[in-house]
Formats: sequence, C-alpha cells, structure tokens
Amino acid sequence: MLSTRIATALAVVPLAVLGMLFLPTAVITLVFALLMLLGAWEWGGLMRLTDTGRIVLTLAVALLIFLFALVRTQLWLVAADNLLVGAACLWWLVAIYWIARFPRGWAETMGRTAVGVAVGLIVLVAPVAAVTYLHQSDQGPLLLLTFFFLVWAADTGAYFAGRMLGRHKLAPAVSPGKTREGAVGGFVAAMLFAGAGAWLLGYSGDRLIAFMFLGGWVAIISVVGDLSISMFKRHAGIKDSGTLFPGHGGVLDRLDSVLAAAPWFVAGLHWLPSAV
Repeated sequence: MLSTRIATALAVVPLAVLGMLFLPTAVITLVFALLMLLGAWEWGGLMRLTDTGRIVLTLAVALLIFLFALVRTQLWLVAADNLLVGAACLWWLVAIYWIARFPRGWAETMGRTAVGVAVGLIVLVAPVAAVTYLHQSDQGPLLLLTFFFLVWAADTGAYFAGRMLGRHKLAPAVSPGKTREGAVGGFVAAMLFAGAGAWLLGYSGDRLIAFMFLGGWVAIISVVGDLSISMFKRHAGIKDSGTLFPGHGGVLDRLDSVLAAAPWFVAGLHWLPSAV
C-alpha cells in the first residue's frame, strides 16, 4: 500500500541522512555491508539456492567485503578498488543488452546458477567499496548524500512523469509498469538536482556542467539496476526479493538502483574536469 511505503520512507530516510552526515566512515561502511549481506541472502533466493547455499553465498560476500576493506589499508588499495568498481560498471553495461532481449537466451546463460552467483558477488561487493570511497573523500558526507539524493530524485521524477505522461513502455517484458516518459522524467530530475548538488559542493564552470551530465547518467544506470533485478526476479518467479522494508520489499527491491549507480558515480567523479 502507498501509505505503508510513505511511512517506511519517512522513518528510514531521515535516519539515513543523519547517519551519512554524522557517522564515521567505518560505521557507514559497516551498515552498508550489513545491508549487502542481507541482499546476498535475497540474491540466493533469486538463484533458487537451498538455505545452505544461501548461507555460503552470504559468507562469500562477507569475505570479499572484508578482503577489500583489508587491502584498502595497503598501498595497492586504489588498484584493488578500481578493479572491483570497474568490473561492476562493465556488468551494468552488459545488463542493458540483456534487458533489451529478455527473456530470449536468459535461461541458458544468465539464468544459470553459477553465472548468477558470480554476478551477485560483483554487484553486492562493489557498492560497499563505492560508498566507502565517497564518504571518506573530500566533502565525503555531503558527496555521499548528494549521490543518494540523485538516485532518489531520479526515482521520484520517473514515478511522477510516468504517472502523468507515461504512454510508451520502456521494457515491457521485464517491467510492464515502466515507461519511456518516466525514464525521461527521472533523467531531467536527476540533472536538475545534480546542478543544485554541484553548486552546494562548490563546483562551477565545466565541472558543474559535467556533474549535471553525470547526474543524468546516474538516472539512466539506476533504471538499468532496477530492471536487472526485475529480470532475476521474473526468472525466479517472485514479486519481491524480501520483506525487510514494509511496502517496499527487500534490500534488493529498495537498493536495486543504488547497486548500479554507486560504482558508476564513483567512476564518473574520476572523469570530471579538474576544479579551477
């Protein structure tokens, strides 16, 4: 129900904002890692794993998160994190191909348990590294908050544009409710918010304009994340990945956009023009 969704959002969002602004990076990383471990359990359900298999997958995600946190303290942290984030970015580009052709060929390839588990390891571990990078960087809390508000702006813009203007289906085989008009609305909303966020971050000139386009790309790739999780759910024959958030479903239902957008946002920051 819509009222349940609104009540959940009103309870969770203020806590998330306060946490990003005032908690140390280590705590932010721990909280997000715990969410990804819950997501790993849900991902095991999408792969139709037994309870034992889901436990093994969750432990594997925990081990990888720990290992990347460990090497982050060493000299080769940049190479390790960049490799992980780069692999995630590559997967989300590949996901566009599968969204366009779903369900053709899905069962024989992405629907295979081994392939799905390998994808899960990448998409669940990489966002932890991305969130950690954002929060510990210069203007970290504000930058991380800007990222999440970009995703929320894209989601909100898409929802209202789709409700008011939606006529043409975006990916009917994957998610019949999503429209091209909604996607455009999310893109515009994210670009506008990115402009405001860039101003708050002190960006100007080419850097501000580039940040606005990065916001637009965040909107696009967040839709890819949403649709990708929908493909896995459709193949598994389930509506929601879990029940953690009343009215919203599970971790994967609520954070599907973030899984895709976080690595790409970090990658995009590296490509911004230097501040003058």
